[in-house]
Amino acid sequence: PYQTLKLDSRLTPKRIDTELNFVGARLGELMVQAQINPLPASKPLSGSFRLTGLDLSVARPFVPMVETLTGHLNGSGTLSGGLLAPQVNGNLVLSDGEVSGPELPVSLEALQMRAMIAGETVRLDGSWKSGKGGQGSLSGNLGWGEALSMNLALKGSQLPVTVEPYAVLEMAPDLNITLHGERLSIAGKVLVPKGEITVRELPPSTVKVSDDTVIVGHQTEEGKAPMAMAMDIDVIVGQEKLAFSGFGLTANVQGQVHIGDNMDTRGELWLNDGRYRAYGQRLTVRRARLLFAGPIDQPYLDIEAIRQTDDVIAGIRLSGSAEQPVTQIFSEPAMSQEQALSYLVLGRPLSTTGEDNNMLAQAALGLGLMGSSGVTTSLASDLGIQDFQLDTQGSGNTTSVVASGNLSEKLSLRYGVGVFEPANTIALRYKLSKKVYLEAASGVASSLDIFYKRDF
Repeated sequence: PYQTLKLDSRLTPKRIDTELNFVGARLGELMVQAQINPLPASKPLSGSFRLTGLDLSVARPFVPMVETLTGHLNGSGTLSGGLLAPQVNGNLVLSDGEVSGPELPVSLEALQMRAMIAGETVRLDGSWKSGKGGQGSLSGNLGWGEALSMNLALKGSQLPVTVEPYAVLEMAPDLNITLHGERLSIAGKVLVPKGEITVRELPPSTVKVSDDTVIVGHQTEEGKAPMAMAMDIDVIVGQEKLAFSGFGLTANVQGQVHIGDNMDTRGELWLNDGRYRAYGQRLTVRRARLLFAGPIDQPYLDIEAIRQTDDVIAGIRLSGSAEQPVTQIFSEPAMSQEQALSYLVLGRPLSTTGEDNNMLAQAALGLGLMGSSGVTTSLASDLGIQDFQLDTQGSGNTTSVVASGNLSEKLSLRYGVGVFEPANTIALRYKLSKKVYLEAASGVASSLDIFYKRDF
């Protein structure tokens, strides 16, 4: 809603006088006065403008990711140049601004921004607060003459950043952002001194989309090349404490990674003070590194998790790329794989009577299954098993490796192999409704059960 919208124009052969007056409550007030000479080809222009009390909250429905959008915009200045290429000189001031929402990684509070407009350029100077002690600033120049150009400096300290659903971080950026022609450049450094990264269990149906997959409605325009981007960013993490928890591992992350053009990376991250849970055991992470030498989503692993018994150290070593890691059992002093595995899962050497052989055979089977998930998943898909997954259940002597999958929408199959006890189980589950299912299981004891499931 608005109260007044009025335009007065007086036309004479050598001069046009125009006055625009707008009064609109939350939309603020706008007054423009202009004089135009219609005789020359450039149509010379002169005048002034004044903007008062524009409330930014009126734009919130047009920005779906933003839950809170507030602030007031005021400004004034002069008009010059020609009608087809006007020149604006003046300033715009944004005060008491706030931009926040659960889908935004960063919230901007107490946002203050001043734009000094001079012809076809504008000088920006702004600052904001975020969280308890976070502060940020943005300054630089924008131009829109022959081509769009930009030179901005982004700085901040103790800025809380949320990356749903994995991480809550504290960051301190110091970046220079420039745009010349069709080339965007970002250079500087980003500090991530502390925070928490928690990777919850991935859903069974998580599958990487093939590179040749085409999603209807998301095709890119033919012949439109993406904007060239140059990057020179140093990311330094863990100066205080950046805690990681996920996939059975808890550790503190520390290190430095350089991000270059096309997201090419160089550097390494260390996982310090780590503990790793595998096959019913809690292992100490002796060494854990993520090595970056290429695409940022394809680091290389160098991880050793050990268990020490007296003077013997036994452990698991993970190496190779993150997409296809290689698992290896090792020991110090060197011994056979069977003895090393015995120290790892039992904490003692193999018995001479052979009573441990079955336990270690099952543990080796479990280790082999978990290390070949790509092969077994492909085989399961060929056999018509959907949502196939390998996992461990239980702890201590009751630990087992479980393979499960769906034969149809209502019928699922589960097969478990005991790690320490020679007990195998197989179960068929048939869904009668969303909350009721029938399960037939065979193992140490056979059973036929009806289950009722309700979520609270």
